[in-house]
Amino acid sequence: MQPVHVVRPKSMLAPPVRLEGAFEDPRAVIELIHRGAPYKTIAAVHRDPEERPGSAWFRNFWALGGRIVFDGAEPFFHNPRFIDAARQSFQAEVVRPWAMMTNLNFPAAASPPHLDLPFFRGLNNREVPGWMLAPMGYSGLFQDWAIPVASAITWFYDGEGGEFEYWPNGRDAPSETVRPPYDNHCVVADNEYMYHRVGATGAPAEYWPKDSVPYHARLELTRDRRQWRLQQDGETLAVLPYRKVRLSVLWKAFCFDTQAMADSYDDHSHDLTPTQVVDIFCEDLKSRGIRFSEPGDLTTDETWRDTLLGAYPGPSYIG
Repeated sequence: MQPVHVVRPKSMLAPPVRLEGAFEDPRAVIELIHRGAPYKTIAAVHRDPEERPGSAWFRNFWALGGRIVFDGAEPFFHNPRFIDAARQSFQAEVVRPWAMMTNLNFPAAASPPHLDLPFFRGLNNREVPGWMLAPMGYSGLFQDWAIPVASAITWFYDGEGGEFEYWPNGRDAPSETVRPPYDNHCVVADNEYMYHRVGATGAPAEYWPKDSVPYHARLELTRDRRQWRLQQDGETLAVLPYRKVRLSVLWKAFCFDTQAMADSYDDHSHDLTPTQVVDIFCEDLKSRGIRFSEPGDLTTDETWRDTLLGAYPGPSYIG
């Protein structure tokens, strides 16, 4: 029997739930997406300290840390359809909406299968650098502190490609796919532990290279709402027809089997600390015979970063 402080049992992989009608008023959702323009690149949103070109991926947060951060998102953040689906998928007594964001993607090659960045007890406010969360998840070393998170992805896109492929029964089992045209379609799933990816979006001749969008570029919507315009410093870098940009809304919620598990999370008695994280990694690296130097400043030690990303990489391909 799992101790009550382990809120994410190792054997648990919540089955996906599909919703044909994610939002009661999808037009209002699209209107709010429009109001979010101009959009920042995802690197700028997450304040990537290395100001280098990135992918053609743009984001705006509607809610973060359980709080609304974008005016008008209140009714969508507390969507009862998402909460009911999360409760069904995770068999959860307690569902707490945690974050919500929009994603806008240009035509691009398919992304590799991956897991979303996981959440851990005690690490909700960047106590460790964001890049460290991926190796923490892929390593499997921190499962006892992992928080179950339901992810509801809703799409508004009727262009070419851009399907959502996912592996609900593990990497060695067949995948499932949801394809456009999307119109308020949604999948609620366990994306921190279920491998998934976005298929190729648009025609190959339209693909944007991975490192082609300047850090400070902004994505604007024209007055007639027929085009998206990529701009930087008053210069137009590109203009895309409206339907060429893949729109999606991502909602995340913490899910606890019982109120006792939620209370265990709330009392902070089993929180991870940065020191614990480093100690656990060091012990595992040593047991595997991997040479390393203990980190200095977690946010600036590039050698430590390279060591972890090399020792605990995500998969590059799923056959």
